[in-house]
Amino acid sequence: MRILVADDEPASAEALKDLLEIIGHQVVGPACDGAEAVRLARCEHPDLAILDIDMPRLSGLDAIDQITRSRPIPVIVLTAHCDAEFVDRAAELPVFNYLTKPAGADRIVPAIRMATARFREWSALNGRVSELSQKMDERKTIERAKGILMEVRGINEGDAYRLIQRESQQRSRSMIDVARSVVAAQGVFRRPAAPAPNAPPATMPVPPNLTAPVEPAA
Repeated sequence: MRILVADDEPASAEALKDLLEIIGHQVVGPACDGAEAVRLARCEHPDLAILDIDMPRLSGLDAIDQITRSRPIPVIVLTAHCDAEFVDRAAELPVFNYLTKPAGADRIVPAIRMATARFREWSALNGRVSELSQKMDERKTIERAKGILMEVRGINEGDAYRLIQRESQQRSRSMIDVARSVVAAQGVFRRPAAPAPNAPPATMPVPPNLTAPVEPAA
């Protein structure tokens, strides 16, 4: 595993680097401050990061925030600070283990395994949440498209749904793609304002593919 190390204390950084290499990992760094840690994370794409908190230029916690926003990875905090404010701040970030110095192989090895396992669970949960959010957004778009078609065509909700469904089948496009097209063109679909007295009747421009009659429900 390629592990990013960041610690502004050279002796501590080198000791951790040596330990990680002894137990079979490849070390990225060590970085001597938070800004360098962010740069290395973006350039070297490590599999995991172990960062101190109190570092110059950019704190370890701010570095973790930037690193994980750009590319989420398992993160372990290894620090001499165990104050509540540091722990609470770390808890707000995707930090998967929090260790206090000094930490030998008996603590580092299980911390790496635990952080990796927790990161997998976190990633899976985030993926499910994102998928659910996307489905809800798509459902809202389809509902909006149905509303537009109901207003424009003077049809009921079921017919509006079947119209979107038919268009999807005929054009080999997903229903959400068709719905987005309807929503995007809503300015064209909307009924025009009432004409002035004695004005010629206006024709509402409706795309040809949505002018065909709706097949009645079976």
